[in-house]
Amino acid sequence: MNKQLNGKTYLQKVQNIAYLCLAPPLLIFIYLYLESSVDRLNEIIPSSYHVTVFISIFIICLALIFWSIKKFRFIIGEAIPSKDFKKKLSLYQRASNTRFFIYGTSALLTTLGFYLTDFQPFAGLFGILIVLFSLYNPSARKIVNDLKLKKNEKEIILKGLDLP
Repeated sequence: MNKQLNGKTYLQKVQNIAYLCLAPPLLIFIYLYLESSVDRLNEIIPSSYHVTVFISIFIICLALIFWSIKKFRFIIGEAIPSKDFKKKLSLYQRASNTRFFIYGTSALLTTLGFYLTDFQPFAGLFGILIVLFSLYNPSARKIVNDLKLKKNEKEIILKGLDLP
């Protein structure tokens, strides 16, 4: 936390980690999807098991997402009553990192399912994960709202001012 000198660099660090969690599965999925579109992706699992694999991965992803929401709320619940602003930001970063690591894991599982089966509903599931990422993408306004910051703390984040 000491290396973050102002609100702007803090926000950039939180966003960069979120993007890094999603970038590898996204790039791999795009490659596999393009391979599939020209029929160069061979299914590894027989087609009779595609629905079973899809439902299994869907349930695992759903469980992971609900767990990440619960974990995020728990960590934010610890941060809100804290008087120390830097501690609040540190806890928010931990909560955000956890959330996006889990989203990245879900996206990687979806990509693996697509690779193993070449089953198109995985593309839809991956799309849903991208929408979730977009909804929860860390922004200055989201940090302020999630942490219920005071007026002077809001200004630090929203205007990118130096941390106290």
